Amino acid sequence: MNKTLDGGGGGPRKLFYRMDLAVIGGVLLAALAMMAAMALYRPARPAVCQVLYENRVALTVSLDKDQVFTLPQNPRVVFQVKNGAIAFIASDCPDRICVKTGFISRPGQMAACLPNRAALKVIAAGPPRPGADDEPDVIIG
Repeated sequence: MNKTLDGGGGGPRKLFYRMDLAVIGGVLLAALAMMAAMALYRPARPAVCQVLYENRVALTVSLDKDQVFTLPQNPRVVFQVKNGAIAFIASDCPDRICVKTGFISRPGQMAACLPNRAALKVIAAGPPRPGADDEPDVIIG
């Protein structure tokens, strides 16, 4: 009895074989383990936020203390620190994408208000790791 690819050799083909299910189960377990590890990961250093104006650091704000403040160079842009996260809460820009971005709290996250030339950049507090620098990874141009 010779089976063909269309299963015409004697009945319907199985959708999954035992080995397929074992591989799928293994991949799902590995994914769940990675998600749990990421959820439990907390940076060794607390996060702070650099408030940038015209691509220069205007303020460095701790995310430990809840507060509302404005940018000294542009008081129409209002920020809020709440529960270890920071967000634009008011801006006079036309589309308000910066306000819609919401709160950010993890090192590496950024939010920007391009019309007002303001940005938020969350970084890890304290001295940089050995070998880490503030130089760009890639320069295009």
